[in-house]
Amino acid sequence: MASSSLLPRILLGTAIALTAVSGVMNVLHRGAAKAAREEATSAQKNSESLNEQVKKVTAEAKTAKEELKTVADAKAAIEAKSVSDSADADKAKKDLEATAAKIQELETKNKDLEAKVGAPVQVAAAPTPDPAITKELEEAKAKAAEKEELVKTLQSKSEDAEKKAAALEADAARRAAGLAKPGLEGTVLAVNPNWNFVVLSIGDKQGVVAGASLVVKRGGSMVARLHVTSVEPSTSIADIQVGSTVKGSTVQPGDVVIFPGS
Repeated sequence: MASSSLLPRILLGTAIALTAVSGVMNVLHRGAAKAAREEATSAQKNSESLNEQVKKVTAEAKTAKEELKTVADAKAAIEAKSVSDSADADKAKKDLEATAAKIQELETKNKDLEAKVGAPVQVAAAPTPDPAITKELEEAKAKAAEKEELVKTLQSKSEDAEKKAAALEADAARRAAGLAKPGLEGTVLAVNPNWNFVVLSIGDKQGVVAGASLVVKRGGSMVARLHVTSVEPSTSIADIQVGSTVKGSTVQPGDVVIFPGS
């Protein structure tokens, strides 16, 4: 009789234990599934972030190529204009030489005429110089002066074009080398200490290029060094170089930023 009453209790205890184990397994399963979902979500976010970075770098590379092409095209156009101006200057010089020869010829004719006018054998009243010759002489002198001014103007344009082409070529070489414009100076607009980067008040228009190294100063003393990672027309983003921050200092908004050399 005792054994028969004990059996239901054993069965009931076993059922309760199995139910508890099942509950624990369900909780563990749900926890593992949640962790897996969170891990998958994190991986997806990391993948999306990486894809965005790749797109951004690709876009920056494309922009850099387009800028270099623009500079090259501008340089070619200026060089072509310089050649054209030089050719015009040469032609103007030849015209000037021809005009000078014409003036010499007319002056000789005029002197001959004046010599005839002053001859002692002359009985009649001395004739006046031929108005046509005088007018032609004056026109020739005016044309010579005009040609001379044209030569000076064309020579000046040619020199300006050569200087501009040289400046564009130097700027393209500076950008390709990852160097900022000499004398560049700006300020720190914002600091992100968690990600160790800063936002600067200077950008492409002021001569900043991606990859350039800059120095942060405060009160004449260096605070840290920066490495430019992204450039916009009037602003840029730079990483604070690890280990470059002076002990006891931190980069702060308002700090001066300079390019230390060429």
